[in-house]
Amino acid sequence: MAWFSKMMTHDKSMMQVSANCASPTEMYGKSIIGMDHKHFHCEPPRILKSPEDLEITIGGVATFSCIVQSEEEPTIVWMKGDKELVPDDEKYKMMDNGTLMIQNTEESDNGFYECLAKNPEGEVRSRPARMVVYPGQNEEANNFDMPKLIRIPKTVNVNLNTPQVLLQCQAAGYPAPQITWSQNGRQIPPSPKYTILPDGSLVIRKIEPSDHGTYRCEASNYNGRVFADANVLINVAPIFTIHPENVDAVVGSSIKLECTASGTPTPEITWFKDDLEVLPSDERVVYNADRTSLQITYAKEEDSGLYVCEARNPIGTREVSAKVTVSGYNTKPPRLVYKPYHIEALVGSTIELPCKAVGDPNPGITWQKDGARMQRTGRFKISLTGNLYIYKVAAEDQGRYECIAQNEHGRDSASGYITVKDPVVSTGAVGNIGDRFIKIAFTEASSEIDKAINNTIKNFLNNKNPSSSELFRIIRYPNAPARELARAAEVYERTLVNIRKHIQKGHVNMNQTKDFNYREILSPDKLDLIARLSGCTTHRHTNNCSDMCFHSKYRSIDGTCNNLQHPTWGASLTGFRRVLKPIYEDGFAKPVGWDKERLYNGYAKPASRKVSTSLISTATITQDQEITHMVMQWGQFLDHDLDHALPSVSSETWDGIDCKKSCDYAAPCYPMDVPEDDPRITNRRCIDFVRTSAICGSGMTSIFFNEVQHREQINQLTSYIDASMVYGFSEELAREIRDLDAPLGKLKEGPIFDGRKALLPYAGGQGMDCRRNLSESDVNCFLAGDIRVNEQNGLTAMHTIWMREHNRLATELRYLNPHWDSDMIYYEARKIVGAAIQHITYKHWLRFVVGSKGMEEFGDYKEYDPQINPSISNVFATAALRFGHTLINPILHRYDWDFKPIRDGHLALHKAFFSPWRIVEEGGVDPLLRGMFVTAAKKKMPRENLNTELTEQLFKTAHAVALDLAAMNIHRSRDHALPGYVAFRNFCGMKNVTSFDDFATEISDDEVREKMEKLYGHPDNVDVFVGGILEDPVEGGRVGPLFKCLLLEQFRKLRDGDRFWYENPSVFKPEQLTQIKQYSLARVLCDNGDNITKITKDVFILPELQGGLINCEEIPKVDLKLWSECCTDCRFTGQLNTISRLNARSRRNAESEEKHDKEIHRLRKRVADLEDKLGLALRKLDEL
Repeated sequence: MAWFSKMMTHDKSMMQVSANCASPTEMYGKSIIGMDHKHFHCEPPRILKSPEDLEITIGGVATFSCIVQSEEEPTIVWMKGDKELVPDDEKYKMMDNGTLMIQNTEESDNGFYECLAKNPEGEVRSRPARMVVYPGQNEEANNFDMPKLIRIPKTVNVNLNTPQVLLQCQAAGYPAPQITWSQNGRQIPPSPKYTILPDGSLVIRKIEPSDHGTYRCEASNYNGRVFADANVLINVAPIFTIHPENVDAVVGSSIKLECTASGTPTPEITWFKDDLEVLPSDERVVYNADRTSLQITYAKEEDSGLYVCEARNPIGTREVSAKVTVSGYNTKPPRLVYKPYHIEALVGSTIELPCKAVGDPNPGITWQKDGARMQRTGRFKISLTGNLYIYKVAAEDQGRYECIAQNEHGRDSASGYITVKDPVVSTGAVGNIGDRFIKIAFTEASSEIDKAINNTIKNFLNNKNPSSSELFRIIRYPNAPARELARAAEVYERTLVNIRKHIQKGHVNMNQTKDFNYREILSPDKLDLIARLSGCTTHRHTNNCSDMCFHSKYRSIDGTCNNLQHPTWGASLTGFRRVLKPIYEDGFAKPVGWDKERLYNGYAKPASRKVSTSLISTATITQDQEITHMVMQWGQFLDHDLDHALPSVSSETWDGIDCKKSCDYAAPCYPMDVPEDDPRITNRRCIDFVRTSAICGSGMTSIFFNEVQHREQINQLTSYIDASMVYGFSEELAREIRDLDAPLGKLKEGPIFDGRKALLPYAGGQGMDCRRNLSESDVNCFLAGDIRVNEQNGLTAMHTIWMREHNRLATELRYLNPHWDSDMIYYEARKIVGAAIQHITYKHWLRFVVGSKGMEEFGDYKEYDPQINPSISNVFATAALRFGHTLINPILHRYDWDFKPIRDGHLALHKAFFSPWRIVEEGGVDPLLRGMFVTAAKKKMPRENLNTELTEQLFKTAHAVALDLAAMNIHRSRDHALPGYVAFRNFCGMKNVTSFDDFATEISDDEVREKMEKLYGHPDNVDVFVGGILEDPVEGGRVGPLFKCLLLEQFRKLRDGDRFWYENPSVFKPEQLTQIKQYSLARVLCDNGDNITKITKDVFILPELQGGLINCEEIPKVDLKLWSECCTDCRFTGQLNTISRLNARSRRNAESEEKHDKEIHRLRKRVADLEDKLGLALRKLDEL
């Protein structure tokens, strides 16, 4: 109506009109003539579409669009920087719809353009759009220079309300560089607060707290860009970030007080007790370097008092205090809980005698041999707990060993006798012909294997700038426990080979054409001796699952004791499960294709690399029409929870030849041959490849176990879906990534940058070094529960999110249950995280892999079945689950909060490998995660399987052959001797085949089948990975019928064979399970991203298929109040190491009351003593 009123008001002389308002009530009856816009409640204009950034060549025509919504006709003005543009016929034209046209663009047109829309109610500005003008293709590049900064900004310290600050910046180059500024990664547009001077310097007016941060001056032209950073540090009075907490301690214990403060300049910390400064003294009082931590050892009662932490800088002083109370304690004499025992040891072996004691104070442990005290030197070591280790046992070590535990209140001791035996068979002894060679063969084997291992480790450590491919090998290299297990098998196997070598050299007359049978040349007791010398029997320890107070409620870290009848099922560092018997060329150890002359069904096996380039590799990418790239990323994250086949402990042959420098098949080297007509590799005959480690009791080492068993590979991880990629697969690793410095049950956190949450901790000295190029970045590798965390940036982001989720849960659980100790919080949060990952995998992710019919076949959860072995099958880990490689895009998309590409742009996949610095320096985890849930996954097409980033540029370096992931997958299946595609088809009940045309139902592309026949010759020769990956996907899924069958077989066992499956009624209370089922990956990303506020309801489905993005507040949350523990007496709950007390509370209450009475009696006696002393003092005072 505003326009109608305006028309009548201006044209009163030409017409007579009477119009009155009918509503609203307050306007009833008023004449419309004479009203102004205020009466009609008009609004300022709104910009529906802002102009976009533009790049254009010199002399071109640039157009900027600006779409405005306004109730009244708006006035549109265009600005360049601070100047208003005046339309003219030669340069600037403004169209009726508000579009700006710039003709004959030239270098001076570089800059930022804004659309300004006005109406009587107000005005609004669009986002600044940047225009870059660059020369055309016919310009001579030599006439142009890269930008060069000739004046750079410097860091300044300022106070609040300072009128202005100048950051200088000036650049030279041709064309003249365009200078832009950003603060903490966000671009600064011209405004009254910020002015960019003609020379490029920045003026900041009226300093306020938000001006604190890092400012970047960036100069750019067509030839490149340069930048320089400077900090504006605002002087701020100290603010405490960590407050010291009250401490109750006992005499003799250690006290630690922590106090940190932020401020500018950095505050100095001083500690006071009872108004006197606390000074370091007599080694009992110790400060760290910046005095933020005060530690008092061997506490005394006089250490009690009020401790004040003072933080001071030139701007101000702050104080915070904590009360320390040190009291006496009940003393306890030592008591041995583990005692030494009689043991027989072999010369040259290593043995351990146990000894552990409890007492108060903690007892000291000493050892005596035959009455003489032993020292911790040479071959004798005493562990921190008291165990005695004797290395390289000698005959003189025989004797009685006594363990003595002692403190100031008593002594306890126990002894055991060591009998030393010589393993060497005397020449006169009766035995088999090979017995005499055991010692020399074992010595040679140990030396050869250890030398190869040490050289491998040395090469890893000495390479200060490892390539991506070398980092790929390092992260898969076994850690110490796994290395010992794999080493034992190799030493055993090499010892047997050496015995054969010595016999066949002519030392003993034998029929050399006869098949070699070790049982004929070695006595049974000597086979047993080799097993013990090599360490091949050490992994067969008996698991103790008797602590049901723990094992009935929580998983072990290493997966043992999940199945109480079969404690090692699904445990870490155990062998993979076989679905079908392997097809090793010698029946138990040699991989498929080891003998290059061998024919399979009349045909030689094609080279793995040849199959990859002919059938699998593709440079063409088709986008999936339903699922996002997050389906791929979750699949990789899940895979790293389930399996990791350990490579050989050495990358050299037993004869010392580096696998990277030889194309010969010599254990553990099993290189991939390069075809003569290879499209990429022309200067090498092979791509290096190392076999997977075997577990003791398989392959050649199975001789000791009384039956010939095929070689089986080691799975380093637990098989269960238990979030081992977050928490680790061993107690040692789990402790390494826990934050044990604070009793909060959290995982360690890494650096925190402005506007972001904590990243993962750096690996430090324990892990590998990701600093390949120090000129690029000095950011090191991250540390997480799985060693492959740094493999690519998307995976690193997922690890970061779940570390944060654990710590978020731990914080809330501690708030709800303040009586819970650190371990209780940790294990409860771990239990929830594991259940969440199970729920997301089975209810949200799996259906996009196997399709709706596959999920119908899968069925619902019924109950736990202890007869089901959930261990990961070899074909699942080596072939079926690797279907995810077909979903990988060659680009990782990265978007900012507004879902526009970040300034650093999207990331080519080959640049994302082992580059954790990109997480730190290029926007954190959010851009990668946003890219995952708004970008389509790659679609698997008949002739588009793995993109060339994975087959031609995997870990590409200047001086090495890039790896080929598809070829590696094929070669690995041959290393593991997996039966062929047809054999697994038969296992899954699929149609029997006799020709390649019989594959047509599952592999419909005629050309693909023709290539298969040309390469393999016979259907039975097709590798299982190749056949499975080439199948047409089932309806609604991303795998074909074979991989659907193999995946469902494994996922069913992982569900039904897991005692701690989240839907098992004994794992969670019904109301807690209801909350677990609220979990979604979208909710986890919202809760743990740095600033993810908009997301899709289902991050596995493209946004356009589900109504676009929604606010995070609309995603259901998990209510943790259901984990609140209600107890009338919480003294004996909430402590993991006292869960057993919950089952014997009455007895413990009685013991507690007895202790309580003793304490009261002690305090009363002390009060009486003090009263006597006070009375004596008063009497003396009276006498005076």
